[in-house]
Parts: sequence; C-alpha cells; structure tokens
Amino acid sequence: MSELPKVIISPLLATSTLNQVDLIKKLLAEKGFQTEFKSTISIYDIKNSRNYAFLWFTLMSFRYIGDAVFPFLECEKPKAVYVTIEGIPSRANVICSSIPRLQFIANSGFTKKCLEQVGLKVIDVIHHAVNYELCQEVKMKSNDIKSNWTGEYGSRTKLIYIGRNDPRKALDRLAKALDILDEETRNKFILLLFSDGELGSLTKHPNVISLGTCGTIPYDQVLALMGAADYLIFPSISEGFGLPVLEANAMGIPAIHCWFPPLSEFSSKDFNFVWGYQNESMVNNANVQYWIFHEYRPELMAEMITQAINIHQTSRQEYDEYCQKALDHTKQFDYRLIYPKLLKHLGVE
Repeated sequence: MSELPKVIISPLLATSTLNQVDLIKKLLAEKGFQTEFKSTISIYDIKNSRNYAFLWFTLMSFRYIGDAVFPFLECEKPKAVYVTIEGIPSRANVICSSIPRLQFIANSGFTKKCLEQVGLKVIDVIHHAVNYELCQEVKMKSNDIKSNWTGEYGSRTKLIYIGRNDPRKALDRLAKALDILDEETRNKFILLLFSDGELGSLTKHPNVISLGTCGTIPYDQVLALMGAADYLIFPSISEGFGLPVLEANAMGIPAIHCWFPPLSEFSSKDFNFVWGYQNESMVNNANVQYWIFHEYRPELMAEMITQAINIHQTSRQEYDEYCQKALDHTKQFDYRLIYPKLLKHLGVE
C-alpha cells in the first residue's frame, strides 16, 4: 500500500491558530493527504521526496516567519504562507530581512492592507472558518449547560467572554461599561468570564462570574459554553480576524462588539449588536508591529449591552430571529467552503 502524500505545516502555537490548523488538517485528510506539524520547516524537508507541499500558518513578524524565507525561496513544490497581524509590521523587521521576497496569503482584507503598507506582497485573502457541523453537534452540550446556568442564575441574560486578557482585548473598557449600566439593567444579566491574568476591577463587579481560564478546556467545550450563553461580549479594539465572533454566531448566539475591520468583513449588523469607533491609534508592540487600536467610548458599549439585554428579556421572538440569522449567515464560513481555496495554493484540488 503506497504512502499518502504529505503536507508539512508549521503552525503558530496559539489556541485559535491551532483550531484553524485542525480544520485544514481535517480537510486535507478528506482529500487523501496526511499532515505533519513541524515548528520549523528545513531544507531537508523541502528536498524530501515524500513531502508534497508546505504551509506556514503564523503571525507576520520576523520572529515567526524569518526561518521560512530560505526554505520558501528554495522550494519548487506547492507552498503557502498564511498569516495574520493586528496592525502594521515594524519596518525594521521588514527592511533588514528577506521577508519581502515571500508571498503572503492574508486571513483578512485588514491584514492584507497592513502588510501592503510596508511593501509586502499579498497574493490572496482567505478568511478563517468554522466547523459548522461540529457547532451543531455540540448543541446538546450547550443545552445541558444552559439548563444548569438557568438553575443557578435564574432568568437573567447570560453574557459570555472567552479570550485572553491583553491590551487589545480591552477588558478595562468592558469593566467601565458595566459600571455605567443603570441599576435596572444590572439586575437583568450576568457576565460569565473565561480569561487569564490580572483582571482588575472587572472581577470585582457583582455581575461578573469567573468560571475558568482561557485555553484550559477543549475546543468543543468552548463552543458549547458559547452556545449556552445568550450573547457573546467581545470588547476588543484590535484584531487580525476576530474568530470568537464568528464561532459564537455559528453556535446561534449574537455577538456584542465594536464595528471595525476585520470584524466588519464577516460580521453583520442584521443580528449582532454593534457600535462604531471614534478614531484609530498606533501602539508599539515590542517593536514587532504597531497595533491598530480602534478607540471607542465605553458608553457606547454600555448602550448596546442595554439594548441587547432588553430585547432578550422583553422580545424573545425578535431575539430568536437574530439567533437564526446568525446560524444561517455562518453557513458560508464552513471550512469545507473556505479552505479549499487555501488548499489550491498547496496544489490540492
């Protein structure tokens, strides 16, 4: 029996990235290919006749992509460099390297725009994806969790935040937004929090319940938790994509978030609760990139939280329509529809 052709993948070791890599691996298996993960792809790998194609899946910075330059340029086999970034790459990381000789596939139009501002070549834009079938399979788990939460927290609207705690995620603004809410609204909701690090005043808020740490539970459990809530709250001000919004919608719950790119590329104002940002600012991130912060006032988030809670509490039919629209919308982002485009760059039809 002949060995299946192999695709070598060098992934960024971040939870959200690995979830997407798993979808790519699954699709490759359906196409008759095996995969192998390697932290670094070497010239030996490139020259190995058993290896069919190569994929670098990473953050666009010298720290993560620098080792890819020589193998990429030497490789005559199918190859792709699929990247994300939350702002403008440091010019020093670009000018003082051979990185401009690479060809990139961006995970969003926003990422493409950021890379092109420093002269990098982007040959395609391929959004991230969800496993829509898996999302529907974990619905039963969501129902069980929802039942438990109802028993514990009553009929209050359940907001959920699942994600890291760093300056881009703007959890400090979320804390301020909760402080702004009037007493009537505060009595109608709880915020279930899965994050990490020092959360400051947010965890001291009486409506906030910390249930665990980000990145410590299996992915299907993350989806089930999202589906058990009534809304995802996503206070972020800077993203390369913003996958939790898409995942929440695929689980049939609306998201509450600021309307900025790249979220505006795949989200929808038809069923998500959004507000605009006032201006952009550039923040140096360890001289690797300049994050683009989309600045907004916490008052705007507070207004949208209030509106979302009121609809959930007083107009259940309207809320249910939003949930159904979210489900219908995210069908087009299933990995079987999105990632074949990426696989074509790897010579896989």
